[in-house]
Amino acid sequence: MQYQRFGDRTQIRFESDDQFISSLTAFAEAESIAFAVFSGIGAVRSARIGFFSNERRAYDIHELNEQFELVSLIGNIALRDGKPFVHAHAGLARQGLSMVGGHVMELVARPTIEVWLRREAASVSRMPDEESGLALLDLPERL
Repeated sequence: MQYQRFGDRTQIRFESDDQFISSLTAFAEAESIAFAVFSGIGAVRSARIGFFSNERRAYDIHELNEQFELVSLIGNIALRDGKPFVHAHAGLARQGLSMVGGHVMELVARPTIEVWLRREAASVSRMPDEESGLALLDLPERL
């Protein structure tokens, strides 16, 4: 993984065979990131994508072992149990131009994933939500 800082923003390039979630989590831990947003594009050789089942309060996980264009990657990093937690969704295009997408459990870059990350000054945490069973963003203001 390579990166370059531009003030509060960072351009990150994941190299072939880098695991996106685990590498970005390690980067966020090393940089003490308490909240950030990101977007990206690239290509991957495999993906683990989840679809959340409200009834079962769990993800259905799909192992996809093929080359994809990563046409859309968006997410955030917040604190969960005091440590950076990466939450991402992706849209993936197959060679025939059909699309799949969902919650990113992991992506393996090939040849690269390019991410534009903007770090925020504030800290945001995820807290357990009893209704969904998920750890949701805990934000101080309400309407």
